[in-house]
Amino acid sequence: MDGQPNDAIVTLTRDARPNEQTGAVISKIEDILESIVDALSENRVLGIPLRNRQSGNEALIRFPANTAAGVKRFTCVLQILHMCHEALVSGNIITKRNIYYQNPDLFGSQEYVDNLVDDIAFTFGIGRGALNVVAAYKGLIAGSTTITLTNNSTLDCSSDNNGVLLPHAEAIHQINIHEAKWVLVIEKEATFRGLAASRYFETSAAGIGILITGKGYPDLVTRQFLHLFHSKFPQIPIHAVVDFDPSGIDIMLTYKRGSRSLSHEENVTIPSLTWLGPKSCDILGHVHHEQSSQAELTPPPSHEISPPPPPSPGTVPSGPVDVYSDLTRSDRRKAVNLLHRLENQNVDKATLMHELQVMLLLNIKAEIQAVDDAGNLTRWLDEKLSNRGR
Repeated sequence: MDGQPNDAIVTLTRDARPNEQTGAVISKIEDILESIVDALSENRVLGIPLRNRQSGNEALIRFPANTAAGVKRFTCVLQILHMCHEALVSGNIITKRNIYYQNPDLFGSQEYVDNLVDDIAFTFGIGRGALNVVAAYKGLIAGSTTITLTNNSTLDCSSDNNGVLLPHAEAIHQINIHEAKWVLVIEKEATFRGLAASRYFETSAAGIGILITGKGYPDLVTRQFLHLFHSKFPQIPIHAVVDFDPSGIDIMLTYKRGSRSLSHEENVTIPSLTWLGPKSCDILGHVHHEQSSQAELTPPPSHEISPPPPPSPGTVPSGPVDVYSDLTRSDRRKAVNLLHRLENQNVDKATLMHELQVMLLLNIKAEIQAVDDAGNLTRWLDEKLSNRGR
């Protein structure tokens, strides 16, 4: 494309390390399977070592077991190991959903499979992807990007107004971002679809861009893609747009710093991710605009906000869009837990702690659409993105 920046196209090269890791994982699984065969021939109790991700402790899952739950756990782990071995030897990628539907009566639930797969990866000291197992893809992308896969197929991310499913990072051969100047990571699928349908990635006052959503708490595929994107295009800023509530901040931090339950996973964080908003200055500023006859609520810049006194019960402000509500007990508990977590971190915590404190003090949360009378984000996004680009 004429005028396309020289650094807009990245072709990925694969080094030998993944192949070496694959061989090591295959050997670990075969060692376990061989030990089971040996135990059978010697009429000994069968055992599979498995570490718990929460405690880090390793236990031996035995067969025969004392309980039906123990028998089920051993059988399920053995079947998952067998399917992972087949996938690794053949070079195929399988989903956790594939595993579950191999024997739904045995596994009982998708969550049961998910937890065992992640425990197996943790036991081996690897990421889930090293087992050739991925979650069912759910992340979406729309915008100025063309992705070429290792099978030579091409994804034009601007072709579908509903967005295109994000591929697994290992399946990507080349990424072309054309003239993109920014990336928005959006919490909610509905918000993403609205912006994609209006083709905001082409019409933004801040220039051409890219929209991505993980549909709430993101899956590993979405997080790995964003990590890959940031590592290959560090010049492109990545911004998060999440609800003004404790869950929104937690989702943003999952993208930025990872999750505690999958802390063993590699290449899933975006340390440079910035929180575009909405923040308390956006929410309170919008309320003031709508209720200018009341006491002044317009705050100074976000790092200097002095929140007004907490409202009395039943007086939570409401604008033309019904997006304001009280924090629930669960919201408050999550906010307090996030504050405790942030206290132990040394970077990027002042603004986040302040925003959480404002939420708790005012007992208010708001959806992304709170920044605009009609729930139209484009004017607010234009202003925020243009200011970041200066």
